[in-house]
Order: sequence, then structure tokens, then C-alpha cells
Amino acid sequence: MGRKSILRNRKEKSKKVEQWTLAILPKLKTTNLGNLTMDDLALLMKKSKSTIYQYFTTKEEIFEYITQTRIDNLNTYKAEIAMEVLQLNYNYETLARILTEGAKDISSFYLRQLELHYPTAWKIIEDFLFGLLEDLKQFYISGIEGGLFKPISPELLIKLDEYFIMQLIMDDTFFNKTQKTLESIIKDYMFLKFEGLMK
Repeated sequence: MGRKSILRNRKEKSKKVEQWTLAILPKLKTTNLGNLTMDDLALLMKKSKSTIYQYFTTKEEIFEYITQTRIDNLNTYKAEIAMEVLQLNYNYETLARILTEGAKDISSFYLRQLELHYPTAWKIIEDFLFGLLEDLKQFYISGIEGGLFKPISPELLIKLDEYFIMQLIMDDTFFNKTQKTLESIIKDYMFLKFEGLMK
């Protein structure tokens, strides 16, 4: 059994803490997250356990922090997409760039492991993705009404996005067969989706 952390006030997390926690993501692409111990995480972060316990109480808290930090960085997409919807100044590469930045250093296997072993961290991602689907729906409706997109059912478009976002990105069997990264698949999907929609 691992050492239990002592309940005490934690230090405020700095930019350096953000850097050394996010730096472990590329190392976890094929790791079973359920088997990880605090010792393993300390080794991956190249920090002592006592240093980690100054900022985090549990492994769950570490993964929640990593996930929330990444999602906070991604939330910039909202302002950009909102502006495009208002102006109908469409550029699919804006959205593709933001989504691929979110997928950077992450694999479908990692996402599935996160959902399985750290549901509170996964909920942060899930909430973000459902918000993204809502924003995309408004984008499609505005684009169709404004004559930018072909008159295709917004409900169908959202169903396709929902399948892609909520199922395909966690299908590591698919990624093993294609040998493609999550980032490259997102780029391909966005290109096919939006270039096909354009009039």
C-alpha cells in the first residue's frame, strides 16, 4: 500500500507545476492508468513524492488538474467560433487548430483509460465536448441560414460529430489499424466535414 498523504493545506499551483504535470502526457499514451501509483507519477514528473504532495492529495486530483488545465487552454475556441458565427467569416482551420491542440500528446487509449479510472477527470472533458457540440450546432444553423453551407440537416451533422467526438476518438482499435495519431485524424475529419459543407 502506498503512503497516504497527510491532510494539509496545499501550495498554490504555479506555471512550473502546470509544466511538469502536463509534461507527463506524452509518456502516458499507452499506459494503463489504473496501475499507476504515486511513485510512478513522481518518477514520470521527475519530482519527489514529497514535492508532489505539496500540491496534490491524490492521483485523482493530479489527473483532474491536468485535464482542467488542458480544457482551460482550449476554451479560447469559444470566442473565436462565436465571432465566426456572428460574422459568417468561416475558416474550418480555426476549429481544427484548436481541436488538434487539445489532442496534442494524447492518445485514444489514454482517453479511454481516463474515463475508466478517473471519471471525475473524464467528466471535465465530457462537459467540454458536449459544449462544443452545442456550439457546432449553432455554427451549422447560422452557416446554412446565411448561405455559407449547403442545406444539410444540422441534426445529421451534429449526430456525425457526436459519433466522432464521443466514440471514434476513444476507439484505440481503429487507431492501431490506421497507425494515425489522434491529431491527424481530427485534421482529416475537419477537412472532410467542412470542405464538404461549403457551397
